[in-house]
Amino acid sequence: MAWEKLCTAANDLEADMIAGLLNHAGIPTQRKYSGINRCLKVIMGPVVALEIWVPAARIQEAREILAAFTQNQA
Repeated sequence: MAWEKLCTAANDLEADMIAGLLNHAGIPTQRKYSGINRCLKVIMGPVVALEIWVPAARIQEAREILAAFTQNQA
């Protein structure tokens, strides 16, 4: 299965909320720490930015869900 990057979460808490929202809609997620953040995660814990990835076939659906959620928060 091919995966695409959906967004970058500021920290683990934000990533948990995004992943929970998408998982509730039946969209699986993966988290990836890129570059130096892989090392910083060990030192700094849950305050490091990370990427949220979803299956390529569901990227548009995931974008729409995330956009609807963020618009309702404004």
